Amino acid sequence: MTDAPSPELPAPRPSGPVRRFSDDEVAAILARAAARETDAGVSAPNDPTLSDLMAAAADAGLDPAEVRRAASLVVPAPGGVARIVLGAPDRRDVLAVLDGLPFPSETQALAREAERATGHRGEVVESSAGRFVWEERHTGGGTEVTLTQTGSALELRVRSDHAGHYAALWFGGFVGWALLSALTPLGALPLLAKALGFVVAPFLVARPFWVGSDRRAAARLERLAIDLARVAEERGTAP
Repeated sequence: MTDAPSPELPAPRPSGPVRRFSDDEVAAILARAAARETDAGVSAPNDPTLSDLMAAAADAGLDPAEVRRAASLVVPAPGGVARIVLGAPDRRDVLAVLDGLPFPSETQALAREAERATGHRGEVVESSAGRFVWEERHTGGGTEVTLTQTGSALELRVRSDHAGHYAALWFGGFVGWALLSALTPLGALPLLAKALGFVVAPFLVARPFWVGSDRRAAARLERLAIDLARVAEERGTAP
C-alpha cells in the first residue's frame, strides 16, 4: 500500500482573459520566487502564461506555488513629491490578488507572520468576516497589512511608511556638513554660501543612501506580501 500524495494548491482560475507576462515581468516574478531557493535558472517560453511559468519553475527545481504567489503581486510604480525631491518615495504599497481562495478562518497566523517578518510587535486593528487589518508603528515608520474578501478573490495589501528613516539620514548629512564647515576651508565661505550649504548639502548627502534604503525596503515588502499570501493560502484551504 502506498502513501497518498499530499494535496497541492491548484493554480488560480482567472476570471477574465488569460494573463500573459512580458520579459521584464517574468524576470521580476522569478526573482521574487527564487529569493529563498537555490536554483533560479528558469527558462520560460516567450509570452508565457502563469501555467507556463509554474511548469518552467518546477522543471528548474523551484516551487511552482512560490511562482504563483509572486505573480499575484501588483507593485505600483513609485511616485509623488518625495520620489521627485528625495530620489525615492517615503511610502511603499504592494497588492497581492489571490484568486479562488476563501477568507482564512484563523487570522492570528497572519499577525504572527507579519510580526516575524517585520521584527516588530503590532496589533490587530480589525478582524471581522471578510476583512483583517494589522499594523505596527515604530520609530521611523510602520507597516500595515490588510486582507479583504472581494468576490471570489482575496486582496492582500501591504503598506510601509519609512519617512522617519529619511529624517535620520538627513540629520546625518546636516551633521556632516557642519563638521566640514568647522574643520575645513569651507568655513571661510561667505555667510550666504554657508547657509545655502546647510540647506542643500544634507539632501545631496542623504539622497544615495535613501535610494539604496528604499530599494531594500521595497524588496522586504514584496517578501512580506509573498509570505503572508502563503499563510493565507494555507489557512484558507485548511479543513
